[in-house]
Amino acid sequence: MSKILLTGGLGFIGHTIVRKLEDTEHTPIIVDNKSDYDGAIDRVELEALMKERQSLFKTNVTTYFEDIANAEALDKIIEIQKPDTIIHLAAFPRAKVVIQNPQLGCDVILKGLLNLLESCRKHNVKRFVFISSSMIYGDFDQQHNPETASTNPIEPYGIMKLCAENLVRNYNRLYGLEYSIVRPSAVYGPYDVVDRVISKFIQEAKLNKPININGNDLNLDLTHVNDATDGIILCATHPKAANETFNITRGIARLLYHAAKLIVLETNSKSTISINESDGKYPNRGALSINKAVNLIGFNPTIDIEEGLPQYIRTFK
Repeated sequence: MSKILLTGGLGFIGHTIVRKLEDTEHTPIIVDNKSDYDGAIDRVELEALMKERQSLFKTNVTTYFEDIANAEALDKIIEIQKPDTIIHLAAFPRAKVVIQNPQLGCDVILKGLLNLLESCRKHNVKRFVFISSSMIYGDFDQQHNPETASTNPIEPYGIMKLCAENLVRNYNRLYGLEYSIVRPSAVYGPYDVVDRVISKFIQEAKLNKPININGNDLNLDLTHVNDATDGIILCATHPKAANETFNITRGIARLLYHAAKLIVLETNSKSTISINESDGKYPNRGALSINKAVNLIGFNPTIDIEEGLPQYIRTFK
């Protein structure tokens, strides 16, 4: 039996991983500071959502309410718990938070990461799983973009995530810290905050408000949280995931317009859908290649938006 510590373990992706780990031989441990992402999420909504997530746990999961920017407190937790693996999820629900407050972004994405890496080095953590982002690629037109594609992020979030990837690899080179880097894309699903594109579309549709899409022919590799978390757990536990980087997505580009139409249909909404010109702040993205994850560690995503969106809508509050 091994211990897996999750930073951001009460978050959307984090709590889903915890629930899945409860059914395995692995013991999850949570570190979470219950951040409202610099006011991006309503505090009352966030507290209610986190209580709901915790109510889904089958066991009394050890939980520390601490900020990863607090190096001393974080190091003490790792010293006491002695995790075999750390899955580092603590970040932001959207890149816009970092665009609006890059100093906060740096505190979490880089300073918090360095605190973790130093503690891993000191306390002999076996594997460090870093959750990066598809934003590190920047603009790409190529369908099924592989992990070896060029990385040219165009906004602070992607830039910091790419820098963080290099720091993780450097700790492997200097100190032998085993790692796995995960690049997810447009994750959606139950118990998410209402600050991502799909959850915003659902909220607007339920309220019969106009749905606005910023960019013509805008594609995203929309990935259901169950597929994403299955992939992340594989990256944390599979022997062949050691010192590798993976795209963990559905691997299929879908037009946001089609997703919005499906949401309007499923909610019986009177919302209109408008396509506006892009403001240029975010990269144009398509599908990522998942061949490496499929062939090397057995990743097998199956949930398309035709199944995933109705499921999410049924649980949406």
